[in-house]
Amino acid sequence: MDNWCCDDIGGLVGEYYCRDPCEPWRLFPRQCGGLEAYGWIAAGYTYNAESPLSRYNGPLTFNDRDEGQMNQAYAVVEKPFDGSCGWDWGGRVDFLYGTDGRFVQTTGLELSQDGSPRLNAGQRFYQMAFPQTYLDVGRGDWMLRAGHFYTIIGYEGVMATGPNNFFYSHPYMMQYGEPFTHTGALLYWTPSDAWQLIGGVHTGWDTLTVANNGGDRLSFLGGVNWNGEYVSLAVAGTIGDEDDGTGAFHQREMISGVFSACVTKRIEYAAQLDYGQQFVGSGDDDEWYGVNQYAFYTINDCWQVGLRFEWFRDDNGARVVAVGDGNPAAAGGFAGNFYQATVGFNWRPGNHLVVRPEVRWDWFDPSTGVVARPFDDGNKNSQFTAAIDAVLTW
Repeated sequence: MDNWCCDDIGGLVGEYYCRDPCEPWRLFPRQCGGLEAYGWIAAGYTYNAESPLSRYNGPLTFNDRDEGQMNQAYAVVEKPFDGSCGWDWGGRVDFLYGTDGRFVQTTGLELSQDGSPRLNAGQRFYQMAFPQTYLDVGRGDWMLRAGHFYTIIGYEGVMATGPNNFFYSHPYMMQYGEPFTHTGALLYWTPSDAWQLIGGVHTGWDTLTVANNGGDRLSFLGGVNWNGEYVSLAVAGTIGDEDDGTGAFHQREMISGVFSACVTKRIEYAAQLDYGQQFVGSGDDDEWYGVNQYAFYTINDCWQVGLRFEWFRDDNGARVVAVGDGNPAAAGGFAGNFYQATVGFNWRPGNHLVVRPEVRWDWFDPSTGVVARPFDDGNKNSQFTAAIDAVLTW
């Protein structure tokens, strides 16, 4: 094998590593053709130079607190799907407990119709979530997925062990510009190693049923993935009725494109572009858009360094509304441009543990006439944070 680039799960291809050097250690060994049980524990600490009295880091996610957090105690039970030998079926159930559980709540499951807690009543920081429960069935190049599953939109994801989650913190684009989960059905067609087409219907952004999204029709979700020898491109989007922020439901549409490339044997680059629009009953429609850029350098089998720069535009201040009981940034109204620059390292002393230190600078450029300040409990337009977490797989 002479292809030195990374594969789609960040594993070993050829002689070099772009991401994980080998398969993570598991408490329950993988059984061929049978059920698998695995997971991880992710915990970290964030220091905020502004020392906000609320201890909230403004609209930052998922390390939103100026203190230590146990972000994820995550468990997965899965039967992998493999249609290469004819008809097959698979499925998966995910369980998440920790401070990250607050960010992946689903209306009709963890939340009631009015947004009040359903499964986590009385729990302020540490909450549970069931972000995925689905079945797969198919044959050969075709697979149908039905149930509750993570979105196909975007670059970074919820799971701490996700292939594109190099950093402890996450971008504004992921938290405020994209859905986390969908409930519905997706049809996957993978005619070759290079191409994959996805299309299906869902009940809305982070909702369980059509009734939960206040509408009377399903939304569309689709995407196209192309993987070349050294580069890849993924385009995905969704359109359907969503809450416009007033309790009324109007059409929302968004599209995301992700480009990635192995530039050299040690350097990887990725860029993401998002655009979203929410139609409202009166006044200006809400728009949000932005660009994320990433660069990663592999020092050796144990160390990598990463850079991330983001620009996220919230035109009408309708999207950046922070999560968290007592978070001053939850009032939102931050119309303008959010920027963040992050520098981080990944240290892997073994195939079961990764330690992720980072430093991050955030600043906000408000639109003309906007006086809201998202950081330091509404007192500043910028902040510096330093954070570190560890992810232990089992």
